[in-house]
Amino acid sequence: MNGQSPARHYKKLVPSLILILNCIQFLSHPTKADPILLAFVFAVYLAFIWIIPYVVSTAVRLSIFIGLWLLTDFFWAVSGQEQGAAYFLIVFLMIYAAFRLPSRLSLIFTACLIGGNILLLSSHGGSLNTIISNISIMIGLYVFFSSMRFRREARREAERNHAELAKMHVQLEHAHKELQKAHAELQEASVLSLRYAVLEERTRIARDIHDSIGHELTSVIVQLQSLPYILKSSKEDSEKVIQNVLSVARECLQEVRSVVHQMGRSESMVGLTALRGLIHQVEERSGLHVSLDTAGLSEESWPPNVSETIYRILQEALTNIIRHADASHAAAVISNDKSHLYVTITDDGLFTGILTYGFGLTGMKERAEKAGGSLTFSAVQPSGLKIELSLPLMTTNKEQKDEQR
Repeated sequence: MNGQSPARHYKKLVPSLILILNCIQFLSHPTKADPILLAFVFAVYLAFIWIIPYVVSTAVRLSIFIGLWLLTDFFWAVSGQEQGAAYFLIVFLMIYAAFRLPSRLSLIFTACLIGGNILLLSSHGGSLNTIISNISIMIGLYVFFSSMRFRREARREAERNHAELAKMHVQLEHAHKELQKAHAELQEASVLSLRYAVLEERTRIARDIHDSIGHELTSVIVQLQSLPYILKSSKEDSEKVIQNVLSVARECLQEVRSVVHQMGRSESMVGLTALRGLIHQVEERSGLHVSLDTAGLSEESWPPNVSETIYRILQEALTNIIRHADASHAAAVISNDKSHLYVTITDDGLFTGILTYGFGLTGMKERAEKAGGSLTFSAVQPSGLKIELSLPLMTTNKEQKDEQR
């Protein structure tokens, strides 16, 4: 009992005091009841008050109430009293049931008490007025104390609801703060994402300029380097070289406009026709002989991103061969199966196994990975470089996100 609140002690002390005072009053007046039996019955009620709060089971509680009721009826029958201690105990038991039993059980128990009271009063020769008076008192007391119980429970429910609402309010405040924090983080992430998108777009444009315009300018440089020697040998050949240089310069200008205005994929970079055109331009402008093997290849199922990736990688590979390999021959072999397309590019240049990754090779590798594929470099015996490209024929999730962005 040390851990119990004062209010809980009060709920036991007050009814105990009422029982003790009434027991003393009944014992101080001569009655037909045996004083020892009277004191015993009141002692049982007193013990009942202190025990019943610890009984959790409703069935056990109801059994205790019924046992007390039968004990009280027995005491009434033995004492032969029409009014007095027994009637007081029955009324006390009814009031206590209104507080301690569930509402429906307390109502049924009270109805049984009233019925039993009527039988006892009738058997002891009680008059009709006495019976009606006793029943009216019991009903009135039950209604009064039941309403007190209902008000108390309603007040407790309101307090519980208020506490839950206060708790929910605290939780909502916490959730609101979390949402504000998440909103700030999302804003920061959006800014970072935008910066990343801008950086990625700048990288893409730089790569496009390097792949396309760099290739064309390499061709211009090669032809301009040979122009002094051609001028000495043939006027007609020199005019042809100048026309080629002008043509390439115009194409460079067109590429610049295309990149700046972000016109998307060019139709000229789609399919085998574009690859053959690229190889023809390289052969015409550089003197490098390039063979293209496409035996048994079907290009009908190529997605546009695959066509552009192949075009750009082949363009950059041939540019690197012209610039660095000092090769006289290059070969491109393209094949595919149901799910992938494979491109192998080889040359007979000076490469022997030491590879330095510059902007061009890095850009080629990034293009392949962006399209969901892979790109590898290896040496060719006795000398030369082999580039192997593998691309899926289905658009990857990364590619789809980049297109949506």
